[in-house]
Amino acid sequence: MPRDNSPYIFGDFWLDKRRDGKSPDIWQITYYAPKTRAVVYRSTKRRSLEDAKAVLRSYEADQRSKSSQSTVDAEMIPHLFNYLREHGPDVRRLDTIKSSFRAWIGFLMQDKLGTGIRVAELTPHVVTRFRRWRMAPHSYTLEWGGRTYSNKSNGVTAETVQRNIEDLRAALNHADNERRIVAPKVPSVDKRLRSPARDAVLSVTELGAIWAYARSDKAAWRWIALMIATASRPGAALAFDPKGQWLGDVLDLHPVNAPVTDKRNAVVPVIDPLVPILREWQAHPHEVAKSRKTWWRTMRRVLGLSDHIDPYTIRHTVATYMDQQGVPGAELSSIAGHLPSHRGIARTTSRHYLHFNPRNCPKAKRALTKLFLAVERESVKWAAVHLLSTPVRGKPLELVVVA
Repeated sequence: MPRDNSPYIFGDFWLDKRRDGKSPDIWQITYYAPKTRAVVYRSTKRRSLEDAKAVLRSYEADQRSKSSQSTVDAEMIPHLFNYLREHGPDVRRLDTIKSSFRAWIGFLMQDKLGTGIRVAELTPHVVTRFRRWRMAPHSYTLEWGGRTYSNKSNGVTAETVQRNIEDLRAALNHADNERRIVAPKVPSVDKRLRSPARDAVLSVTELGAIWAYARSDKAAWRWIALMIATASRPGAALAFDPKGQWLGDVLDLHPVNAPVTDKRNAVVPVIDPLVPILREWQAHPHEVAKSRKTWWRTMRRVLGLSDHIDPYTIRHTVATYMDQQGVPGAELSSIAGHLPSHRGIARTTSRHYLHFNPRNCPKAKRALTKLFLAVERESVKWAAVHLLSTPVRGKPLELVVVA
């Protein structure tokens, strides 16, 4: 049909049906390409006219987002997808960023501003509404990349909301750097709402229970063992590959081919109890998991641990233990990267790396070995009196205490 007879015209685009008779029931986004002097069709994959209108509006906003716009005219969501397309290949935690963006879109689908929100409308009050929505019970369903995502949550932590905000901020700053918009200031979550997860410390008994619980999952068991033996960051331990990172008497915890940033993971000594695990790991590698969030939540529920306990708590616990054992500041800061203020050493400890040799740190090795063996003993004790019941479909995993 001619453009003027289209049931919907939006900017330079309109809805039409293919004139060659193909896909007669599917509405097409149609526009005139001056360079080729031809009418171009792009399928909406929608039969409903109203659904096709929504797809066309989204497509038009996406095309407009690639050029300079005022924040009053620029829609926000297209800049999220631009960020994924243009910056995504350089991002290691891309799935996490996509999850953040889906949360924002799910919120906007239920908010009065809707998914057509302009950048100028992203005010502090909108961010506050998002934070309240995320921290309370909520759910949403949306299509993304050809899949339907249904999310139902009892509420997330303030740290998770902050991660969502930082991902949104990164996308808008990317658009600003590309001279497309002037990125607004997106406020952070009030620190008073943050949970004390990083300040929590696990007991040796709790560490033993976690490690024993993980025994049925080889990859998780190795992950926990590596964090206890090295105070590694959870992400680095998750990506660890002994074939490329086990260098005899030391481990390079920085993933192979990972970019080097200010948070480069340390080179640490190998304690003797970890060697058999590394050998078996090297001979029989497991498939690397992108995330252990679901496993961790299940483990925490089964063991009755506080919701404030996260994988970083193991790292904090090991660092605290080394401090209590009197490990020298240079060794502690280089291995764990965290120091208590009472040791009189600043948190910015780059100068101490000059005095650290991972092949010559006897006090750190003794402390890590002592802790590892203690956790191993507690793990055996826990396993002797607990069994995981076989889960029944639709029912949660439970513990059985052996009489």
